[in-house]
Amino acid sequence: TLSVSKTAASQKDVMHVKHYQVQDRYKYGAELLTLALSKLDEPFVIDAPEAQTMNEARGNIEVISGRIDVQWLSTTQEREETTIPIKIPLYRGVLGLRLLLAEQERVQDLSKIDSLESLRQYVGGHGLHWGDLPIYEANDLKVITHVKYKQLFTMLENGRFDYFHRGLNEIWDEFERYKTSLTIVDDVMLFYPHPVYFFVSKQRPELAAKLEKGLKLALEDGSFQEVFLSMHREFIEKASLSSRSLIVLKNPVLPDNTPVIDTSWWLPENFPPLLQ
Repeated sequence: TLSVSKTAASQKDVMHVKHYQVQDRYKYGAELLTLALSKLDEPFVIDAPEAQTMNEARGNIEVISGRIDVQWLSTTQEREETTIPIKIPLYRGVLGLRLLLAEQERVQDLSKIDSLESLRQYVGGHGLHWGDLPIYEANDLKVITHVKYKQLFTMLENGRFDYFHRGLNEIWDEFERYKTSLTIVDDVMLFYPHPVYFFVSKQRPELAAKLEKGLKLALEDGSFQEVFLSMHREFIEKASLSSRSLIVLKNPVLPDNTPVIDTSWWLPENFPPLLQ
C-alpha cells in the first residue's frame, strides 16, 4: 500500500483510492494516478495489493461494481458506458505506434513497405485475445493468431508469418531476447488511435472530477509531460521516427466521440496531420 498523506489531517478527511494494477507494465499509469492526486492539495492514500491478484477482465468487473475505484485501460464503447471515462489520453497515443519485428533475412523486403496497400501483401502475427485484433481485420490486413504470447515469436522464427507488430515500449526488450534470429524492420511504422484513459467507478463521481482536475493541472505545469518523457524518451529516440514511413490504420472499436490525440510530445511534426 502506497500512502501519501498529510499527518495533520484526521483519518476521515483522507481520500482513499483503490486500484488493482500493480504489475510493471502498469507502472506509468500508477505514477500518473499519484501525480494527479498530488495536485489537489488534499490528503490521500492509494490502496493497491502487494502482488497482482486479478487480471484486467476481473478488475473491470470490480470497478463497475464499485469494489475498486479506478483502472487505466484502452477505451471501448462498453467501458465508457459502464464506468466514468476521463478523456485525457495517458500515453499520448504512443501505445498505438507499432514497429515490426521480422526474421533477419526478410527485413530488406519489409523495409520497403510505405503504404497500407504494400503492407497488405504480408501476413502479421497477433494474439488471439488482444483488444486491437479488430483493427487489423478492419484494415484488410491478414494475420495469423495464437493464444500464447511466447509462441508468436517461435512462429515468426519459423516463417509462419512475415512480421509481428509490437509497441514502441515493448519491442526493444523483445529484440534483445530474440536478436539471434529476429530484428526490427527499418523505415516503417504503423499507427492507430488507441487511447488509454482512467476509468472511475460510477460509485465515485467525486473522484472522477478530482482526477480530471489533477491531470489538467499536471498538463498545465508540465509535470505530466515530465513523467511521460522519463518513461518513454529512450524508446522514442531509439526508434528514429522521422526516418520512417507512417502507415495509419483506422480503429473500428473507437467510440464515435473520441477526441483526436495530441501526439506532439513524441511524434515528429510532419506526421500529426496524417492522423486527423
